[in-house]
Amino acid sequence: MNAFSVMLAGVAATATPPDDTRPLERLGQEAPPAIVPVGPDPVYPADFYKPFQPQTALDMLERTPGFLLKEGTSVRGFGGAAGNVLIDGQRPTVKGGGITEVLRRIAASRVERVVLLRGTDAAEAQGQTLVANLILRADAGGSGNASLTMSHTADGRIAPSARVSHARRIAGWQTNIELSGEMVRFPTDGTYLDRDAAGSLTRTRQEHIAGKAPEYGLALSTSGALAGGTLTVNLRLNKEGYSSKRSLAIFEGPADDSPDARRDIAYDEKGRSGELGLDWTRRLGSGWSAKLVGLGRIERYTTDEDYIEASYRGLSSRLQKPGEFVARTTVTREGDHPVRPEFGGEIAYNRLSSRLDYAEDTGGGLIAVPLANDRTRVSEMRGEAFANLTVRLTGHLNLESGMAVEFSRIRVTGEAAQEQSLSYLKPSLALVWSPSGSTQLRLGARRTVDQLDFGDFAASVNQADGRPLGGNSGLRPARVTRALARLDHRWGKGGAIALEAYHQWHDGLLGYLVLPSGDEALGAIGNARQWGITAQGALPLDLVLQGARLTIDGTWRGSRLHDPITGRNRVMDDIPAQSLTAEFRHDLPRRKSSWGVTWTAPKEARILYTGEVLRWRDRALWGAYVETTAFAGFKTTLRATAFNGADDDRLRTFYTPSRAGAPSGSEQRYQQSGAVVSLALARSF
Repeated sequence: MNAFSVMLAGVAATATPPDDTRPLERLGQEAPPAIVPVGPDPVYPADFYKPFQPQTALDMLERTPGFLLKEGTSVRGFGGAAGNVLIDGQRPTVKGGGITEVLRRIAASRVERVVLLRGTDAAEAQGQTLVANLILRADAGGSGNASLTMSHTADGRIAPSARVSHARRIAGWQTNIELSGEMVRFPTDGTYLDRDAAGSLTRTRQEHIAGKAPEYGLALSTSGALAGGTLTVNLRLNKEGYSSKRSLAIFEGPADDSPDARRDIAYDEKGRSGELGLDWTRRLGSGWSAKLVGLGRIERYTTDEDYIEASYRGLSSRLQKPGEFVARTTVTREGDHPVRPEFGGEIAYNRLSSRLDYAEDTGGGLIAVPLANDRTRVSEMRGEAFANLTVRLTGHLNLESGMAVEFSRIRVTGEAAQEQSLSYLKPSLALVWSPSGSTQLRLGARRTVDQLDFGDFAASVNQADGRPLGGNSGLRPARVTRALARLDHRWGKGGAIALEAYHQWHDGLLGYLVLPSGDEALGAIGNARQWGITAQGALPLDLVLQGARLTIDGTWRGSRLHDPITGRNRVMDDIPAQSLTAEFRHDLPRRKSSWGVTWTAPKEARILYTGEVLRWRDRALWGAYVETTAFAGFKTTLRATAFNGADDDRLRTFYTPSRAGAPSGSEQRYQQSGAVVSLALARSF
């Protein structure tokens, strides 16, 4: 064993006794099995998860040491935006949060083991440094899951949530279906304090919001043999929405018993979406395989807002129709070969049509207020070719390299019609050293291109904050080059720690600027740098309390951007300097129960508009839960979320004529949402 591994083993020993199965044996409890390293990849068998009482594959991944589920990133391309989960070595052909739904449909009884791929074998999830590969049981029969959750919110109401899924083999095809429905409520109270340039209180507003968000979904997948390969089909249909009624009592100066005015804002958002994914994989012999992917997604969203105060009324209505269609092919050499290439290409078409109607009534009736690009259609045709190569340099050292070339054309029609052609090179390079089955070190760099939000090409308006934004037809995606050093170490029966230091360079970073039309909009404001450290860990505490563990996930970061308005350096928009979550969990196998406490650290950041600085701060959140399978085969979970109150603060500072000038006033908001207590029943069948 080298000196580096000896040092890390010393860290592990502080959390886990040398022979930590004996205390459980003395108590008559079954000890969880140790992880089984296979080369550089740790393997967690299904028995490892028994103390956590999992009902679904999602439950298992959430309890995999040192693993954090990622739905995907905002980079361009289906491959580059992959999440970090594979199923039997294949990436689910879904987007838009679909990986969570896929995992929730898989019963824990169908999972044979979870293999953590620390690079080198993760061609199906490019750019991810840690990927979970779920290996399903080949002999699994029919299975299903059902759950019902009742949540009590601070306004005294009950919000239900229910899901039922079933999987079975039909005519040789493994088929899975899920129906889901939920209602989430958001009762919120707030206080606003308006001050002038001298800091004197000029107005107080007391706010109450009653919001609710219903969502209904159908998900279906099937997989079977076709044309010498395996075809997988995924279908998702969703209907969702959010509506709120916001009432404010307005006082000139400090609040008293009699408001001077009232303001009412009715907000309603409705959406429908459908997604179809096709995946066909075939072995070609000599370790080669081919994969064809097709994905289509269409959506429709409407947003209506009605703002009424005394003799003023503002009315806005927005309709958006996004769509995405992707075709992708890859040819890969797999297995234990010293040289493993991968080649492929991708064609994608994205489009969005947006229409915004905005009118104000100041006493003479509603009068339309024009905004830049309030009638817009955006489309992009994009093609990409890529090649990746993994080379085994020695028994413990691998080289991963890749190059992708992208060509695209963005076309905007409407008031500010424009067409632009773009091309990018996206190289990547990494050295991966695995001195043992428990330790891996990665040094790498990768260049990516951010995905554009087509909604930023079109006009929008936030009436509650009095912030209309024009659309910018000349938007280009930001380019990001990221260099990193990552250490992943695992030990014993569930110990894991992953540390990553990174530095990245942003070219053409998007921020807020003023268009030639005079409207404020999003656009490229310059180049920036960001650096930081991330840490994920699972620390068994058996030496102190048998069956206990502590898990953490934290990020500490800094950034620098030259502000084009003030001419001074500042931090990047909406990026907290730190974020941290922690969970203490205690498993009691003899009682078929567990309990735990969760904590989310406070965090804050800024967003800089052209004439405003918005600072937001979320206070610390505490939660607790108790779960058991002791009652009639059900997994019962009682959970309190934000039992200390979900509070946040916001400070808006206004400047005249822009942030280069002097402050002209401020608005401070304090909001409280209260605790949520939920009771959940789940059962596998």
